[in-house]
Amino acid sequence: MKYIMESEGGCVHTKGRMKAAFLYKPMDMRIEEIEIPKISSNEVLIKMKRVGICGSDVHFYLHGRIASFIVKNPLILGHECSGEIVEIGHDVSNLKPGQKVVIEPGFVCGKCFYCRLGRYNLCKDVKFYGAPPFHGAFAEYVTAPEQNVYPIPENMSYEEGAMIEPLAVGMMAAKMGKVSVNDAVAVLGAGPIGQMILQAAKVHGAPEIYVTDVIGYRLEYARKYGASEVINAATEDVINRIKDLTGDEGVDVVIDASGAPSAIRQAVEIVRPGGRIVLVGYPSSDVPLPIAELISKELTLQGIHRYANVYPAAIKAVSSGKAIVKPYVTHVFSFERILEGFETHIKKIGNPMKIQIAM
Repeated sequence: MKYIMESEGGCVHTKGRMKAAFLYKPMDMRIEEIEIPKISSNEVLIKMKRVGICGSDVHFYLHGRIASFIVKNPLILGHECSGEIVEIGHDVSNLKPGQKVVIEPGFVCGKCFYCRLGRYNLCKDVKFYGAPPFHGAFAEYVTAPEQNVYPIPENMSYEEGAMIEPLAVGMMAAKMGKVSVNDAVAVLGAGPIGQMILQAAKVHGAPEIYVTDVIGYRLEYARKYGASEVINAATEDVINRIKDLTGDEGVDVVIDASGAPSAIRQAVEIVRPGGRIVLVGYPSSDVPLPIAELISKELTLQGIHRYANVYPAAIKAVSSGKAIVKPYVTHVFSFERILEGFETHIKKIGNPMKIQIAM
């Protein structure tokens, strides 16, 4: 990649070519050279440093679609990212070149009912990095509106910065589930998002956090970084174990990060009357629920779609040491080896938790 700074109409622009990884169709990703994108007056240009591989990236890579989001044209994936600002637009007032930053990857209209209500994650006109037809962050440079760019303190690495996006999902789940110092919490699923929910529940002060999964090494991560108890759902009875741990009362909050129908059904069994169930993982098919039990136990069922208004809290949680994210980055590949990174995720080579691409 070569670039120069040129003046154009009184405005300095970064000129030149950059590398980006394009997904053409399932299992066909190619690194190609394109022009470095231009910024508008309210945008910044960011040189990518780290980009995490998310489960949704892998799903697009394997299948070329997620639900109604279909890769019809070559697409740049990636949305868990950190980088350095290299250029700012004329109207940008709170950012400057050289700053270490993270990007909240959903660009919303700011005008609709949901945006005005503060629930901008429900904006129907959102442009989300790496969701067709909008290009994402597996590129040497990206542009982003000022309002979506957050400086990170010097004590945070780019590695940790790229973990803020998945941590934001966990922070949103804990926030919407009203997790507090009074709550026993069960986290179902100990993949990367489940681990971030664990960290978020810790930040919210939950004194007891139980984590379930069917993969042993994931449970060991949960045990090491904050879980009160871990339960292997492949070899143990989750319902009886939770009841034993809670004196037959059940937990106050269940947060499902697995999307597994069996886990979602377990949630109804292990939550106490008057408790809350938060659904984060997307099931692959419809899940039948015992509505009569939901009613008789007066349960609150809360869905979570991405996040809103939690990035600053997530950054503070990591910079203060209250949320631990760095140990979860188990594999780092250079940009040229991005396909190897995807293969490692898919085949679970070397017990991966979070795989990042060093740009």
